[in-house]
Amino acid sequence: MMYWHIGKRIFEEEQQGRERADYGKFLTKYISEELEPEYGSGFSKRQIELFRQFFRTFPNTNTLYSQLSWSQYKIIIT
Repeated sequence: MMYWHIGKRIFEEEQQGRERADYGKFLTKYISEELEPEYGSGFSKRQIELFRQFFRTFPNTNTLYSQLSWSQYKIIIT
């Protein structure tokens, strides 16, 4: 759920619901640079991009299955 909420926040607050933020790929790089030193490699630029894609693929939390792991969801969304 945390990854879904991060993706939601990026999409709704940073991108304001648009396909892409005005400043493009800088957004995920910036977020990663802010989070990775404090929280570790789980917040790399690629992971941040996956969080955003996760929310876009599953915009409704009711469609998420607790039986699936993050690794399984990464396979599904790619």
